[in-house]
Amino acid sequence: MSDKSKKSRAGERRVPVVWVILAVALAASLAVGACALWLPDRAPALLGSASEVTSAPVNVQQYDGVQQVTMLPTVAAKRDLTGNASGIVTGDWSEKGLASGKKAYKVNDRAVIALATSAPLYRDMKTGDTGDDVFALNNELARLGYSAAAQSNTYTWATAQGVTKLLADNGNTSSSGDLPIADVLWIPSASVQPVSWTATPGATVQAGTAVGQVPGALTKLTIMNGQASDQDRTISMFGQTGVIPAGQTAVTDAKFCNAVAATKDYRSFDEAALSAGLSATVSLKQPVRVLRVPAAAVFGVNGTQGCIAVPKSASASGASDAPNASGTSGTSGATGGGADSAAANYDVVKVTITGSELGASLVQTDGVDAATISNVAIGSAIANESCR
Repeated sequence: MSDKSKKSRAGERRVPVVWVILAVALAASLAVGACALWLPDRAPALLGSASEVTSAPVNVQQYDGVQQVTMLPTVAAKRDLTGNASGIVTGDWSEKGLASGKKAYKVNDRAVIALATSAPLYRDMKTGDTGDDVFALNNELARLGYSAAAQSNTYTWATAQGVTKLLADNGNTSSSGDLPIADVLWIPSASVQPVSWTATPGATVQAGTAVGQVPGALTKLTIMNGQASDQDRTISMFGQTGVIPAGQTAVTDAKFCNAVAATKDYRSFDEAALSAGLSATVSLKQPVRVLRVPAAAVFGVNGTQGCIAVPKSASASGASDAPNASGTSGTSGATGGGADSAAANYDVVKVTITGSELGASLVQTDGVDAATISNVAIGSAIANESCR
């Protein structure tokens, strides 16, 4: 037999061996796959359901309630400034505002002096006159540092001296000490900034007609979208400080409002800017001690009132016959068993919500020392609780 024939037969014998190997490999793969189908479907322990958290730690802190707020001003209607002199305007100092005791404009070369008396002046006055307008004049002269009979409704010799000096300081003369009404322009506060003005040089003015107009008085400042506090609060704006009374969201104190309205910052705002609100800082007048709890721990919220569930004082002493947070008796040391057993470890405590910070509620507890509370119930432990 030739060598060529021998090689051909040897190759024919090797081919079946290759197919046998492939068949064995395929059978093994099928067997492994079949076994995998019969294995139990179990998730790794790390991917299993986590146990429910039914309590959270809390802590006590001092709270001053500092916050930036927007105050909405309430302003009375604009007011006319009525002149008492007739003639040609020969001077004008209104551009930078009017101040009590200072000249506002000149008519026929005689100064008209702004005066912020508590009651408008309406007549010529002289020694011996009495009345509410004299009382107001005496007090304003005294406030400005001039001689006067403060708190008196009589135009005295001291009043006459003060008037004489006031007129002289503004370029007018008076040998009698009398006060001509034509020399006075009444203004509603110690300083005002006119929003309109007609007493400009060359203009003709008539006594009894308006020479200008000023913004209405600031009567109230209200916190935009504000909530009342059980504590008095301090408000600071434009360098002025006032008090928002407990239970209120606005300040109406005339002294504070007038002080704010007199500031350069306030006077720089036009009506549109005022209607948008003014920035201010509000804080509690006296800081309080509060309990910081998760916001979700407070339930039964009604306004600033609500409740939390705190551990029973006998939580480690075994069984207890006292009612639990759900109103039924149970074992104070119980663990597990869902909401019912969790609630059995807690008592409901009423709280006042003082403020909030970063997902937490700041509360004051009613009848329980906050320092004794280390954690509160959350989640299903309070799911069925009511604030009693």
